[in-house]
Order: sequence, then structure tokens, then C-alpha cells
Amino acid sequence: MSKKENIDRINTKIASGFEKIDKALSDASGIAELFEILFTQIEEEFHIPFVWMTLADTAKALPVIEAAKSSGFLKDRFSVMKADSFREIFYSGLQPILINKNLRPYYKLFPANQKYFIKSLAMVPFKINGEVTGSWNNGDAAQSRYSPDMETGLLQKLSRRLSSRLDELL
Repeated sequence: MSKKENIDRINTKIASGFEKIDKALSDASGIAELFEILFTQIEEEFHIPFVWMTLADTAKALPVIEAAKSSGFLKDRFSVMKADSFREIFYSGLQPILINKNLRPYYKLFPANQKYFIKSLAMVPFKINGEVTGSWNNGDAAQSRYSPDMETGLLQKLSRRLSSRLDELL
């Protein structure tokens, strides 16, 4: 198999995984279930060891915060931070942020009661009623898992789908 054929095969597999997750989000009947599906599917489909969400402390995020608190699965997998600090990180809207160096400024996104050994991070913002108010975060101990030069189109597409489902469920 040529290098190009191998890359095409890998890209097809990745795209298929994102499509599977996109479809699974349709099954959610509530906010907590939506994130439970997202997190479990991301973990299973892509073998991501650390998946959690961060929410800005805004009125629009309150229903998601309450849903996360009430979910046994999510209660230790989310954090809430000041809206201004959140906007400083996600100033570019729905553009995912991929990093594998100097992660310290992003530690404030981590849940308080969880310790993650992370060397690379994908932070994927989502909207609630038109406002970027949260992110789902994927972390890995491998520094090569995420890097700033990687394509993020599939992450953005899934983020738009997540935002749309949130608006439907609220």
C-alpha cells in the first residue's frame, strides 16, 4: 500500500468516526445525555483517554451546568470558569485550539477534582443560543496526538452539530 493510499484510508476512518458520533447525538433526549453520548463516543471511537467540558459562568450555560451536576457520569468531568477568562481563550469563535506545548495557561479548563497527565490538548468550543459558552476538551498523554498545524474541519463540524442539538434541547 502506498503512503497516499494509507493516508486516504486513515482519513476515511476518521471521517467515518465523526459521522457515527454526529448521528449518535440525535439520540439524546436531554442535555446530560447529549454530553454523555458525546464523551463516550469520542473516547470509544478515537481512544481519547481524557474528555471533559468547560463552561463559562453565564446565564446561557446554567442549564448545561445544572445538567452536568445532576449526571453521575458528568459531575466530575466538567469545570466552570469566569466568562471573561473563557472568552480570552476562545476569542476566535468556534475555531478549535490544538496545543502540545506550554499547556499551563489551559490548566484552568480542567475539572477541579481531576488530575490529568496531558501533553497535548484539543479544545473544541460550542455555542449555546448563538454564544460561545463552552468547550469540550480532549486530552492525551502523547504529545504528538494534537498539534496546532492539524486540520480541525471535522472537529468544527461536530461542534456545530453539538451546538445545534443543545439549542434544540434547551
